[in-house]
Amino acid sequence: MAENKYFVDDRVIIPDYIKKMSKEQLQETIKKLEEELKLKKESA
Repeated sequence: MAENKYFVDDRVIIPDYIKKMSKEQLQETIKKLEEELKLKKESA
């Protein structure tokens, strides 16, 4: 149990707008977010 010292909860509520996205929309959104994160890491 020591490895879970900081573990709080694994429940996640996925909003309906995400559940209703098509596979293509999800992939595009994930790609966009990953690119934004990459840019933020490079500028930091």
